[in-house]
Amino acid sequence: MDRIPAKLLVVGLLFVGTLAIGFMAFGINNAGHRTVVQYPTGTLYVKFTPGIYPQWFGTTEVYNDVITFDYDKADSDVGSSIDQVGISVRYQDGGTGTVYGKARFSLPNDEDTMLHLHKAFRSNRGVSQKLIKTVTEEGMNLTAGLMSSEEAYAEKRSIYTQWASQQISKGKFQTKLEKIRTVDESTGKTVTKNVPVISYGENGLPVHLDSDLADYGIDVNGFQITDWDFEPKTLQQIATKREATMAIITAIANAERAKQDAITSEEQGKANVMTAKYEKEVVKEQAVVDAEREKQVAVISAEKSVEVARQQKLEAEQKKLAAAEYKEEQILRGEGDGAYKRLVIEADGALAQKLATYERVMGRFATAVEKQKWVPEIQMGDSHSDGGSNAMMLIEMMGVKAAKDLSLDMSIKK
Repeated sequence: MDRIPAKLLVVGLLFVGTLAIGFMAFGINNAGHRTVVQYPTGTLYVKFTPGIYPQWFGTTEVYNDVITFDYDKADSDVGSSIDQVGISVRYQDGGTGTVYGKARFSLPNDEDTMLHLHKAFRSNRGVSQKLIKTVTEEGMNLTAGLMSSEEAYAEKRSIYTQWASQQISKGKFQTKLEKIRTVDESTGKTVTKNVPVISYGENGLPVHLDSDLADYGIDVNGFQITDWDFEPKTLQQIATKREATMAIITAIANAERAKQDAITSEEQGKANVMTAKYEKEVVKEQAVVDAEREKQVAVISAEKSVEVARQQKLEAEQKKLAAAEYKEEQILRGEGDGAYKRLVIEADGALAQKLATYERVMGRFATAVEKQKWVPEIQMGDSHSDGGSNAMMLIEMMGVKAAKDLSLDMSIKK
């Protein structure tokens, strides 16, 4: 220290003091957060946007723009403002259970409402634990009180989510007690109970009480229920009821099936009777049709035979007439030919026929004579043969005989 010049030491002290003053005079607001600054004078200021803001030696409190409440079964990998395993609830019938899910809450974006929230809860943790966690758990339990554990387990899961979201964001439902008659499971007797039910306005919508979140400008921009757990007693009760219900349903189904089987058997018997009846009717109708067809075939066959006989008779008559006409024709033709030939014969003495016959006869004579050897091929000594003259004489004799037989006059009449 003795060796450091006094001026340098003063400069260093001044620099360090300036830095310290700078850090105390200014602050930085990070993205996703807002910072509430309280100056030494007591004035409050909210820095919503990221960046530097004047602190002027005041105190600061940092809030998340969005507060997340993770009440799921599994641990979240991302840090949440509130992180716990489920929310315990009690249902209308006294059964208990656990609801699992996630929710997101947005803080107000105007300075007055944000300062109102800051004055009430003083920190981000205070808003998370004292306001958001409380309102969410209360909404879950109020919703569970509007239904039995069996209803929550079975048919009203979606309604549970809807009612819980409405009660957390808009305020608790205004309810009223209503008497209902139910069966006590322990005694089996019918009892009357007063149970809370939702009050509805003239517009048909549920009536809400004042909302704590709305008072501080906090909006619910994400809400979901992922799962439910029920105590073993409730699960056993539900299982027993389900088994009983299933047994009743099965018995009803069996009875209905037996009834339907009986009806089916009866209807089947009627159907079989009608089937047999109609089968007989079909056979009867088929026999009638066959008989009618045979009758028609017989009638047609008889008519055909009659028609054939009539046609044959007509054909015979036609043939008879044709034969008579043919006979008449042949007679007339014969008489005509005979008269003609008679006239021809009377006219020339049947010269043409006689000449034709004479010509044929003489031709045959000539042929026969030609085949004869009237002149010997070998002569011995001085014997004289006149074969040619003999042949001519024979032909002439035959010709005279033929002419005589035919009464043919070969002379030329003057």
